Amino acid sequence: MIEVRDVCKSFVANELVLKHISTTFHSGKINQIIGRSGSGKTVLLKCIVGLHTLDSGDILYDGRSFTSMSKKEKMQLCSEIGMLFQGSALFDSLTITENVLFPMQMFSEKSEKEQQDRARFCLERVGLYNVFDMYPAELSGGMQKRAAIARAISLNPKYLFCDEPNSGLDPLTASKIDELIVELTKEFQMTTIINTHDLNSVLSVGEHIVFIHKGEKAWEGPKEKLFVSNCPELDDFIFASEMYQKFRTTLVSEQSGQI
Repeated sequence: MIEVRDVCKSFVANELVLKHISTTFHSGKINQIIGRSGSGKTVLLKCIVGLHTLDSGDILYDGRSFTSMSKKEKMQLCSEIGMLFQGSALFDSLTITENVLFPMQMFSEKSEKEQQDRARFCLERVGLYNVFDMYPAELSGGMQKRAAIARAISLNPKYLFCDEPNSGLDPLTASKIDELIVELTKEFQMTTIINTHDLNSVLSVGEHIVFIHKGEKAWEGPKEKLFVSNCPELDDFIFASEMYQKFRTTLVSEQSGQI
């Protein structure tokens, strides 16, 4: 479980990008942060993983205060975190196996053989076979994303962070990546946080949703409540596309008993 407590963040004096955000992300669930571009959702994700220093507030990892941690404790926490970056962010000069080995070589005390075995296990777990000695450029976008997921779970993390995991993928591949992240979250009981603006992903796999609007938490709840949120800003975000405008018209008609 990850708790966000009254977090504020600014990059320019007196101009808050995040404004007193508090929420809780639960283990074993797909927690999603959604919002328009520039809303602050990516800044929030980076604050949670420690890539940005907080102006005020705190982040608690299973009761452990991140702001109170020593450097050694923060390094230990890093070994408990898996990160799936937007665009996969694989190292072009390394083979797929070497990419998966990279975090283990930094944080793991396993022997070289144990690390090699773990890398192979992770790649096969995400459905990649016979690609061990290939380079990222030799793989499709979907396969690169799977390789990046294998790297993210190589340390058997307690916490998994995914920044726009479906970016650049076709709908079918994106759906398969979503399903894989759900499987791994349940299998390893991770606290998974996904930063996304992909509504198809939100509606298919989202469990706990946090909506950020202009740096503030405007709404949170289960996906089943998205269409009855009574939050105008969330409605504008969801129903921005023509497809969801049609859905909204149908929903309103059903609720009023007209059809």
